[in-house]
Amino acid sequence: MSGYNSYKDIQKMIEKYVAGTATAEEAAFVESYYAYQDRNEVPDISADEKEALRKETFENISNQLNATPQTKKRIINIYRYATAAAVLLVATTTAYLFLHRASPSNKLENVSVKKPLDVMPGSNKAILTLADGSTMILDDKADGNLKELPGLIITKTHKGELVYKVLSKQSSEQVTTINTVTTPKGGQYQVVLPDGTRVWLNAASRLTYPQVFAGKTREVKLEGEGYFEVSKNKAMPFHVFTGNQDVEVTGTHFNINGYMDDGSINTTLLEGGITLHHHGRSQKIIPGKQANVSTNPFAIKVQTVDTEEVVAWKNGLFEFNNASLRQIMSQLERWYDIKVDYSSLPAKRYNGMVPRSANLSRVLKMLEVTGNIKFEIQNNRQLSVMAE
Repeated sequence: MSGYNSYKDIQKMIEKYVAGTATAEEAAFVESYYAYQDRNEVPDISADEKEALRKETFENISNQLNATPQTKKRIINIYRYATAAAVLLVATTTAYLFLHRASPSNKLENVSVKKPLDVMPGSNKAILTLADGSTMILDDKADGNLKELPGLIITKTHKGELVYKVLSKQSSEQVTTINTVTTPKGGQYQVVLPDGTRVWLNAASRLTYPQVFAGKTREVKLEGEGYFEVSKNKAMPFHVFTGNQDVEVTGTHFNINGYMDDGSINTTLLEGGITLHHHGRSQKIIPGKQANVSTNPFAIKVQTVDTEEVVAWKNGLFEFNNASLRQIMSQLERWYDIKVDYSSLPAKRYNGMVPRSANLSRVLKMLEVTGNIKFEIQNNRQLSVMAE
């Protein structure tokens, strides 16, 4: 495309792209510009892959231009190419432009992440602690059976799942046997409980549960964040205890964010129904609502939320909807296992999506471009945030 060879020209095209008035050719150029800007960081990408990238991004942009504003916010495609590097390039470039839409007038030169210092994203990592105190580092274990017990097998799958499979009637000893799965910072894991309930654990979280469920209730304890898909059983309600709250369900999908350093617990319902108990108070929650409790005051506050944003972490994304920089840094701190200096955070807010598969430097680069701030990563994984 002739006539577009300066930052000023590109900035005008970005503004047209955000407003939805750019031609398909102009939109394709905007996307391709960032792709080619980063191309020298992606080795071993063939000419065929470059052409595939150009065609795919052109089609993606055309779809975005024809979508509604709400749909545009949801679109994010991670293409499959012959090399993993090419996949990461498309994923991070797409997210880069989604974030740039939050503030189209910012200049592109405000990028200062030091490339030599970088942090890889988190992965499927967890520790299983058995009743006798012995531990298994799950990411080090081969897939297959981890433990065979009378009437029960504990298995690790290739998808990063820990599965409890009950084979026969449980013994009284198994009923009282407690197991714990703990994810470190930079880790996540899935657990399939003996009743078939699925739990996704976010970074720096812990789930404690009996080896088998018996009696009148199914009870587990959560620290940190977890997404639950509870198997239906009206005769045996499922309870999740987090801090001073108890979430009671018979079968439903919900997310609990109960990191103690956040000072509150947010419980979000996606499907079904739950009853939340907190300091003698009870509150029924319906889908699309989030209950917030804190130690002071003891009241249960209920509000409507964007459920896709709440569970974006489970789907491999960071999603920001008017999120403060402190909220974003808190998520990055857990997922990348870094230390953030919160002493000088500017009061900025962001909208957009970022894949959790991206290296930390690329996420910071996106934030810098859209917020006129800069970051510095020290060798001890200390991240400093400074205003431009």
